[in-house]
Amino acid sequence: MARYTGVYGFPESAAGARRLAEALNVPCHIAELHRFPDGESLVRLPEPVERAVVYRSLDRPNDKLVELTLAASVLRRQGATELCLVAPYMAYMRQDAVFRPGEPVSQTVVGDWLGRLFDRFVCVEPHLHRTHTLDAVFVGRPSVCLSGAGAIAERLRRDGTASDTVIVGPDEEAAPLVEAVAGPLGLTALVGRKERRGDRDVTVTLPDGAPLAGRPVVIVDDVISSGETIFSCARTARAAGAASVRVFGVHALFDAAVAARFEAEGLGTPLSCDGVPHPSNALPLARLIADALLAPC
Repeated sequence: MARYTGVYGFPESAAGARRLAEALNVPCHIAELHRFPDGESLVRLPEPVERAVVYRSLDRPNDKLVELTLAASVLRRQGATELCLVAPYMAYMRQDAVFRPGEPVSQTVVGDWLGRLFDRFVCVEPHLHRTHTLDAVFVGRPSVCLSGAGAIAERLRRDGTASDTVIVGPDEEAAPLVEAVAGPLGLTALVGRKERRGDRDVTVTLPDGAPLAGRPVVIVDDVISSGETIFSCARTARAAGAASVRVFGVHALFDAAVAARFEAEGLGTPLSCDGVPHPSNALPLARLIADALLAPC
């Protein structure tokens, strides 16, 4: 019998919640949301279950965090004995230190907040840098950090990717993802160095003598938002002689204007995992997440 007895989703991620429920072979319930004229949210969860998976990616997180808090309170009041939050994209992970005086450590604040609501966490590529494990974010709660590398590697395998392809990451933070994609396929892995001067002012350099001339390049990154990191990386790869450039991202947070820029840059549409609902979704995560949920804690 499945460990969990039901999955709860939200309207914007209903398809992903249903895919996960199907993989777990449990019922799926979609929350009803109402927004009052002053912006307050009302959450209705009509079907109580004993051990619930709450599925929601936390892109554009602020309203979602409040609604998750309300949803958890309803489930507890209805008798749920265990709540697991599956957040394929976990918000507020990048602010893991005080970079300038007067700033919060947002990762700690949000980790403590959610840790008071849920008993277990499953996330995909949660953008950990100086904090190396999810256990350090959700202190005292079992947490699983999954990689999107397998989904990317499987797609490249199915596409018949050439053996001389180079998997490129734009910076050191992408190194584990790059190596996890390249390794199983026997491909060359390469990581650049990123200099960020602002949200949309980024330069990526690649190592001197990078072996890209005449070879296909696949750029992989955990998050694609403004696209500036990818654009700079692609230009640098082409300047080094790359024969072609494709782009894969685990979490697609970019809007239509950025998608148009990908086309204008000759990169086509990046392919992304389906944790964050997006037109670029092509890489399924439901089986990966279900296996994590069914594994012993």
